[in-house]
Amino acid sequence: MDGCHLWAVKEGPNISPHKTPMVPFTNRRKIEGLGPLKLHGKDLKMLDEVKYLGVTLDSRLNWNQHLQKIIRKTQTTFALVRRTCSRNWGLRPNMVHWLYTRVIRPSILYGALVWWPKVIQKTTKTQLGRIQRMAYLAITGAMKSTPTAAMEVLLNLIPLNLLIMVEVRMALYRLHMLKQPAVLKTETGLLSIGKNVSDPILDMRSDHTIPVFNYSKNVITDKDYWRNKDPVLPKDVLIWFTDGSRTDLGTGSGV
Repeated sequence: MDGCHLWAVKEGPNISPHKTPMVPFTNRRKIEGLGPLKLHGKDLKMLDEVKYLGVTLDSRLNWNQHLQKIIRKTQTTFALVRRTCSRNWGLRPNMVHWLYTRVIRPSILYGALVWWPKVIQKTTKTQLGRIQRMAYLAITGAMKSTPTAAMEVLLNLIPLNLLIMVEVRMALYRLHMLKQPAVLKTETGLLSIGKNVSDPILDMRSDHTIPVFNYSKNVITDKDYWRNKDPVLPKDVLIWFTDGSRTDLGTGSGV
């Protein structure tokens, strides 16, 4: 951890050993020759999982812990929603629909670009289907024996596993536009969704424009030149006044 310590000293941040865990990402059952790692002379804790930017990363990167936390959080939220609505009283169906599609469902989709491979598994599809079925029953107030497919058509809601793949493909397309001319079908790792999903939309062109700064050689950027009270300007010069430009006398506004 000497490199990490030297970087922190150079850049200025203070890294606390008590808040810095270590997670070895490997499929091996026994880890030999690893640790103990020290930072500022103190041993770092070795954990099986860590939460980073709202996504739970386990040592095997199978996303089981992240999915289970999503399910528990969603079930708790629906338990609170049930207390505020019933078949004959409480929140209107359109309000419950809004709570699900605008509050609960986005929290499930968060970070899907990272953990989308978990959605391909059959057990994950079943678990996500149970979550959405809870939403169907809360919105419609239907009987527990009502078929899920019928409520999907009635509410025009896409199954969660398909919606996650849609969101990931949209994010993948945006990334693809930023790193042209990469080919989606040759991507590896998390971006290999292009191989698993054959969608002609991923091959379409975009109106995204990469900004290009084309400065001519006649641009004058020397501060000493502009400090002169009577600068000699070239012919056919364009003078640009900027807002908030700073000089030795202070700051002001421009035109």
